Amino acid sequence: MPMDLKIIKIGIIIFLLAAVAVIHHLPIHGFLGRHILHRELFFFPIVMAALWFGLRASLITAVAASIFYAQFFYHNIDSSRLSVAVVGLQVAGFNLMALLTGWMVDRQRRQRRERDFLNETFGKYVSKAVRDEILGGRVTLNGELKEVTVLFADLRNFTRLVETLPPREVVTVINAYFKSMAEAINAHHGLVLQFIGDEIEAVFGAPVALENHQQWAVDAALDMRTRLSQVNLNLANQGFPPLRHGIGLHTGNVVAANIGSTQRLSYALVGETVNIASRIQDLNKEFDTDILISDAVRQGLNRCIDMNPLPPVTVKGVRDPLHLFSIDPQPFVCVEPR
Repeated sequence: MPMDLKIIKIGIIIFLLAAVAVIHHLPIHGFLGRHILHRELFFFPIVMAALWFGLRASLITAVAASIFYAQFFYHNIDSSRLSVAVVGLQVAGFNLMALLTGWMVDRQRRQRRERDFLNETFGKYVSKAVRDEILGGRVTLNGELKEVTVLFADLRNFTRLVETLPPREVVTVINAYFKSMAEAINAHHGLVLQFIGDEIEAVFGAPVALENHQQWAVDAALDMRTRLSQVNLNLANQGFPPLRHGIGLHTGNVVAANIGSTQRLSYALVGETVNIASRIQDLNKEFDTDILISDAVRQGLNRCIDMNPLPPVTVKGVRDPLHLFSIDPQPFVCVEPR
């Protein structure tokens, strides 16, 4: 709230309290004037303080109203005609109104801040359409089997860089990389699941179904390659060494759900598809490439992509050999659309 507006609202509340206190001393005769009119008028500044400033301000206003109300009857009303209990009940009514109204306003403001924080934070890692679907409750997070494309990206030789740079500079470098890569994934309707050390895990096709998720994932990987060049240019201008990464993609079925303990949950993928995608990413080191995709990803592409077929490779924990393709800067084999 702007300071000028805040001061004006405080002034209005003080003016209302003073005005009601003055009305108390006007010659309004009868029970209606003594009790009903004065009582109802005091609720206005109390409620306004709650709506504008929350619980603390409403309680302060209620205490002030209680003092004015009790003081009037103490000096102007015969105690034999009006019991102290009646005044006490009315004072309790002022404070109860302040407590309830202020608590509800504070609760709504807290929920609004949490919702805005989630919208802002979640929107950094997913597209607006995906974010709105999830936060709108139109997507189940309790567990479902989905076909998706999983992407892993890992920085090369980053451990050595960590050992040579001060901690603050390490954070600067890796945050610049993560920010740019997350933007590329987000721009192609992917979801960043987590940052693990210097690794990124992302998914295309969950929690919101995505047509042609293989193509979106490959386009995101190509965009990440382009953005890495820009990141390196910016880092070079700051005196930092260039970064290299490897990206692996695989398509298959996963169990997608909120997973964790009662204290902490995270949206995660479970299944062999995730393990294979991670292994494919790691194979970039062996083949000296930066983007590797599985045959399952290749089969889902809907436009021509220049790629190089690699010899079948057997990896630990996977029964069948993997048929991989590297998407290199130079054209090799053009895969026609389906």
